[in-house]
This record gives sequence, structure tokens and C-alpha cells, in this order.
Amino acid sequence: MTARAPVLAALAVATAIAATPAAGEPLPRVAHIAGALAAVRALGPDGRDALDRRLYEATRTQCRGDAGAPSASCVIAAARAACAADPDRSRCAAAADVIVTNLRAANAWVDEATRIRLVRGSTDYRVALAAELRRRYAALAVELVVGPEAGGSGDAAAIDRLCAQRDRALHACEAGDAACVPSLPWSRCVAALVWFIGGSP
Repeated sequence: MTARAPVLAALAVATAIAATPAAGEPLPRVAHIAGALAAVRALGPDGRDALDRRLYEATRTQCRGDAGAPSASCVIAAARAACAADPDRSRCAAAADVIVTNLRAANAWVDEATRIRLVRGSTDYRVALAAELRRRYAALAVELVVGPEAGGSGDAAAIDRLCAQRDRALHACEAGDAACVPSLPWSRCVAALVWFIGGSP
């Protein structure tokens, strides 16, 4: 071992410690959630609907999203294209990240029988699916207030805490049970809550 090796090892450890949040500081994912929540809120109702519609259409036409969950690379490319001309590209990208996460998760949230019912019973499937997803996201949002991991608010730390803790025990839902929220990966849980809370008055 050379004389420089202990110095390099010490430097690597010091760098790792400096990059780790100190006790009491918010985790980077909480800051990420706060940024996404602010971006979704800043779009306003018309901006949210317009970006959601653009990404939904791009997913269907470019990513073949009507045949199943679209690939991550395709929806990322669609999101980048949708935000390319936006004056606040970073805000648009943060909101688009939430939308594409929700688009990729839609089939996990809404079972096939319900999706078929929506296709047959509505003139605009996207609007019907969005309303169904909103009902299901609302059931998840209730857990912020009354569930075992309740944080009491819709802030970023409470969302992170709920999504990190709620599925320590896996659970499934009966087909068609809109009041039941299945086990979710952290990213899908966060995206659903950010979209619901960020879009609520």
C-alpha cells in the first residue's frame, strides 16, 4: 500500500460523510417530492390537464401505451419533448415525471374489468380513466390522515413517510374494489399522492 492510499481512503470517507444528510436534515427524496408537488401546483388546473393530455396522447401514439405499460425510455423521451419549449423546463419536467409515473402505473391501479367498463361507458376514455384514478388516489390520500402511517398533512415529508412505510406488509385488492389501495412501490405511491394533492384546491 502506498503512502497516498490512506489519504485517498480518508478523502473518500470524508466525501461520503459530507454527502450524507445530517440528523434532522430532510432526505433528498423529501426535497424531490417537495419540488414535484410545487411543480404540479404551479401548473394550475389548465396546465395540468394540458400536460397530462399531451403525455397521454404521446404515450398512446409513440409508446403504444394502449397495449400495456409503455416503456420507461419512451415516456421519458415524450416528457422531454413535451417540456422542450416550456419557459420553465425544470418545473415542467418535475410535473411530467409525476404524470409519466402515473401513466405507467395506470394498469396496476385500475383492473382490466374496470378499464373495459370505462371504454364501453364513456365518450372520452382518458377523462374517464383520469376520474377513476383520482378516486383511487383519494383513497390513498386518506391514509395520510387516518391510516397507520398517518402524518396528518399533505406535505412532502408526510408523503415520503407514508409511501416508505405503508407496504411493509404486502396486500392485494379484490378486482373492482376502488376503495382498496394495493401495495405500491414508493415511486408510484408518491406520484399518485403528488398528483392528487397538487391538483386539489
